[in-house]
Amino acid sequence: MTHAAPSRPTVADIRSLFSQRSQWQTWLDIEAALAQTQAELGMIPLEAAAEIGRKANFEHVDEQVLAADVDRTKAPIASLARTLAAACGGDAGGYVHWGATTQNVMQTARTMLMRRAYEAFMGRLGDVLLKLAGLAEDGAGMLMAGRTNFRHALPITFGFKVAGWIDEFLRHRERFAGAEPRVFASLWGGAVGAMHAFGEQGPELNRRFSARLGLTPLAVPSRSANDYVAEYILLLALFSASCSKVARELYILMADEIGEVYERQDADVVGSSTMPNKVNSKVAVQVIALSARLRTLTPLALEAMQPTHEGDAANNQMLYALIDQACPLAYELVSSMDELLGCIGLVPENMHRNLATAGQSIAAESAMMVLAPLIGRTQAYQAVKKAIVAASQRRVALLEALLEDEAVREAIGRDALGKALDPAAYTGQSAAMARDMAAAARVAAASLVTRGSAG
Repeated sequence: MTHAAPSRPTVADIRSLFSQRSQWQTWLDIEAALAQTQAELGMIPLEAAAEIGRKANFEHVDEQVLAADVDRTKAPIASLARTLAAACGGDAGGYVHWGATTQNVMQTARTMLMRRAYEAFMGRLGDVLLKLAGLAEDGAGMLMAGRTNFRHALPITFGFKVAGWIDEFLRHRERFAGAEPRVFASLWGGAVGAMHAFGEQGPELNRRFSARLGLTPLAVPSRSANDYVAEYILLLALFSASCSKVARELYILMADEIGEVYERQDADVVGSSTMPNKVNSKVAVQVIALSARLRTLTPLALEAMQPTHEGDAANNQMLYALIDQACPLAYELVSSMDELLGCIGLVPENMHRNLATAGQSIAAESAMMVLAPLIGRTQAYQAVKKAIVAASQRRVALLEALLEDEAVREAIGRDALGKALDPAAYTGQSAAMARDMAAAARVAAASLVTRGSAG
């Protein structure tokens, strides 16, 4: 029985998470969660917490009034606390934002939004792994030339190439999973982080409040510690480098002179406004460009984690802008990567054609390894190297050139040497690795594809 693919948020959905209205509502959610936690600890009255929770939404807080107050004060959280307090009945408004400071609310709110974007991102990563698994399985036995330094190296299969990509993306998955407890942390310690206003109850408030938000409590909620957010941006940058590497390789393999893969495109897609013959990449180039844009945020992440003393608004502004840009961009990238892998078509006949241009020389290592136990490794290498030059100059098969060497003729028969020079018989563990990594990708994807679904 097949299951329908989960509905994914759109890129616009993830961008909207970081809109002003979404962020303001998250601030209100945090104020409500703070009041509820403080009431549980007896720090404020239960009735006050209940009233704050009822009024912490835009049904009761006038967004335009709040916006106008922010314009006047230039202190968004002070305006939010004042506007929410005014919306509360009785004396509940006097307990809004009890002992908190601006950065506590703004940074923790963005971490909550960052986590929601991350859940969607990881769901898409599961989709990417499934696409890679399919490509690895389809190409497991698809013979092609392996290339190093842009030149033919040894015969491989296309599936082996994809297996390497899978292994790399699985490492990214492990990095993200390992970083989750560090990255998604609440910053809740009051004015400088030492919990002055919360007294002895500060650590317990930190633990309970963080648990309520689904975040990790920082042992020392210092306002000058931004390394955990910077770590996430650096992980996204690493991920982007792998995406652009894969996309660029596919982009190169689409070249007319190679033609081993192509992007499936609708008939109405236009390659060039002036050259009707052009069938240009649309998705690979997008992945390459998005990846580069995401990586350019790395220096800002490193700058943002260097505030002065116990807090620095300049660095806070860097950090907030960084999160607002990086999270939607990362989701757009992983979505485009999923699209790219889903529209790639393989051209095995061109893979064979390109492999054939190297003749038997692409399996030269195989001949050398067969001869090495018989005449010694160094002599075998020299014999094969000399024969390759001779075969190229005289335009004869490498087998014939090798058999002109007396030491080779005495060591091995024509049939055995001919088998050693068959590229199709010398692909190493290409097929096995492709199938093994496809299976590993499917296992990993199973734990990811349900994350961050829309609806």
